[in-house]
Amino acid sequence: METGFRRLSVIIAASLLASAAWAQEDDDILGEIISPDLERREIREAQIDSENFEITVYAGGVMNVEDFGSNPLYGAALAYHINEDVFMEAAYGQTELGESSFERLSGSAPLLTDEQRELSYYDLSLAWNLFPGEYFLFDRWALNSSLYLIGGIGSTSFADEEHFTYNIGAGVRVLTKDWLALRLDVRDHIFEHEIFGEAQSTNNLSAQLGISIYF
Repeated sequence: METGFRRLSVIIAASLLASAAWAQEDDDILGEIISPDLERREIREAQIDSENFEITVYAGGVMNVEDFGSNPLYGAALAYHINEDVFMEAAYGQTELGESSFERLSGSAPLLTDEQRELSYYDLSLAWNLFPGEYFLFDRWALNSSLYLIGGIGSTSFADEEHFTYNIGAGVRVLTKDWLALRLDVRDHIFEHEIFGEAQSTNNLSAQLGISIYF
């Protein structure tokens, strides 16, 4: 009886050891399947500054004033980024009007003096970064970018008068550094004047290329 009991104990112990060995072997096989031997790529996190202010200088621009043709435009803007989607901007621009279509066709005396042909405007606008993304150059460089919509109100001054002005437009911003960006901005400046005797609403398009610095 005692001998039978010992044999039964030995058989049970052997069975437990065999089960443990099989379980260890199964774990090793699952480990090889679940954890493949991959070479991990080193990732460098972008060091993007958190400055909220942006100053832009527009050196290459053109403005088409209805009836007065297209002329070079210069200006600057100061923006405050409320968050990553929305920013406010105060802008100033200046150009010089050419001859009106009436002056060119009639050959009459000029309607405006040289000083009255100097046009300047300022506005306060709100913008929405609609499509943030990236531009790729030569499959080597990736530049952060954003396409934005913008609109606001302001004033336009020329011919010794101030004209309340709406502006709407869009632009694209490309960051070449974490503190430096290139901007292309297109607007329609809408205001009303009575230079030709009757009140008329005009659409005056501008396109500007500028450099922005964050601080």
